[in-house]
Amino acid sequence: MAKRPTVRWNEGKQRWMAWVRFPDGSRRKVERAVKADAQADLDALVTLRAQSKLPDPVRSKSTTFADAIEAWFDAGCPNVAPTRKSRHARPKSPNMIANARQLLGTSVVPVIGQLRVDQTTTQRLEELFAAMATRGYATSTIDRNWNYLNQALQHAQRERRIKTNPATDVLLPAIRPSKQRKSFTIEQAQALLTDAIPADPRPAMWLTGLMCGLRPGELAGLRWPYVTLDDDDPNIHIAERVLEVDDKYVGQATPKTARSKRTIRLHPLLVAALTRHREEQDLLGLYDPDGFVFCSRNGTPLTMSNMRRAFQTLCKRAGLGDGWTTYELRHSFVSLVSDQLDNLLDIADLAGHSDTRTTQGYRHNVRPSLWP
Repeated sequence: MAKRPTVRWNEGKQRWMAWVRFPDGSRRKVERAVKADAQADLDALVTLRAQSKLPDPVRSKSTTFADAIEAWFDAGCPNVAPTRKSRHARPKSPNMIANARQLLGTSVVPVIGQLRVDQTTTQRLEELFAAMATRGYATSTIDRNWNYLNQALQHAQRERRIKTNPATDVLLPAIRPSKQRKSFTIEQAQALLTDAIPADPRPAMWLTGLMCGLRPGELAGLRWPYVTLDDDDPNIHIAERVLEVDDKYVGQATPKTARSKRTIRLHPLLVAALTRHREEQDLLGLYDPDGFVFCSRNGTPLTMSNMRRAFQTLCKRAGLGDGWTTYELRHSFVSLVSDQLDNLLDIADLAGHSDTRTTQGYRHNVRPSLWP
């Protein structure tokens, strides 16, 4: 029987090391910075040898962060390891996968991609995220980078590509204040309605966003089959949204949550605007009964980035300054409705929120304060 190896300190490498020889003649090296970790690895290899089992291939011992991340993408970005509460897979959307690839490919792989996972400490990863915070990354961006990296390493651990996951115990930098969302005041909304929107090439689109509170993806993905203008009860039904990957339209998707599917009755002003918009589309040869309500000259939906730039131009025309986003149309809708309606549950239904606490976060003061 082979002699039991022991962990010894290697002064040159400044690491605890040991070698285990298996019956087939192959050898496996244990090399860790912490003695307890090295002893645990050695015990695991000795147990395998005692059971006449072969160890993992040598290549698995040298898995780099880039290898682990790419293997995770190849597997379809599976969710983290099963927990006591949930053992079901949670498929990721193409948009989320694209976001993960962009984040990890920009901030993580170029910095630590060539490092071996099993030889990297938690402190080294904390240095990575601390550097991101120093460069001004938002807390949400750092959180997503850690979350995707952790999922990739958990997948590698389950596949026995790595033994430990150094991301598990990472302490992320202190939370930075997030960008505060805002909404139009009553006076600003009036400026949009009376001055800027009538002069815009797509007045019906901005009226729909402001008076219905649609998410940008819902507004861009609205199609004529879900718009009822000629009945006694004109309304729009939110049943889908656009799906973009790398700022390109790839198809329609279900709304963000189950509560996001909703029907919104239309104000007479909006009915008139949408009716005129439909007539103009028909004259230009863009109207398709199954097509998009707000589309490009090719009949395709507007991209989020193009919509955002057009909205910023609209706000400048109204004298509202820079820094507005299309999502703040939705904040303005909730705030303006809240000024007239006290029932928060009804407002949540209109906005498609699954929880009134979310709706509460969308409410902003739309009137001047009585106190300085």
